[in-house]
Amino acid sequence: MSPDRTSYSLKEVFPINMGEEADFERLFTLYHAPLRYYCEQLTSADEECEDIVSQLFITLWTKQIKFESTEHAQAYLYRSAKNACLNFIRGSKKTVEKKEILSIDSTEISDSYLDIVIKTEVWAELYRAIESLPSQCCKVITMSYLEGMTNQEVADNLGLSLQTVKNHKLRGLTILRDKLPIGSLMLLLHITFLK
Repeated sequence: MSPDRTSYSLKEVFPINMGEEADFERLFTLYHAPLRYYCEQLTSADEECEDIVSQLFITLWTKQIKFESTEHAQAYLYRSAKNACLNFIRGSKKTVEKKEILSIDSTEISDSYLDIVIKTEVWAELYRAIESLPSQCCKVITMSYLEGMTNQEVADNLGLSLQTVKNHKLRGLTILRDKLPIGSLMLLLHITFLK
């Protein structure tokens, strides 16, 4: 029996065998969206990033790589994604404009690179927390804050009353307030103003 997708956590420490379907699914669920976002930040190539991340996971499955912990897997995934992005940039003649961000000629990690990793992890934490909400709360929060829909649009899309949408929104935000650090919750509440 495979574990519940919403119960996955970065805090768990366990050996991970990418040849095992449950371990592969767990890592894919935790890192697919964050890695795609990370690659988009590094390359500014939205469509190609899905291919980059998919190829990364195909390689993990094919080679049946084993990790000691989630932290070990996380470091490997970000390093592999960065290298794949560097290869993409070199191949797409965008080297000059991305050279400073990725520090291609330097072994040091640039501040920009670290900023992107931190930003990616904050977004990943936010998305995982939203996905762990009860189903209707998850849909309402996603549509309201991440997709920028009004309460009425959410109600129409989900076939709910306006008051039910407001109730799910309040319940979801209450649960998120207990799960997330205050900075991540504030990020969620300001997303609509950034669009």
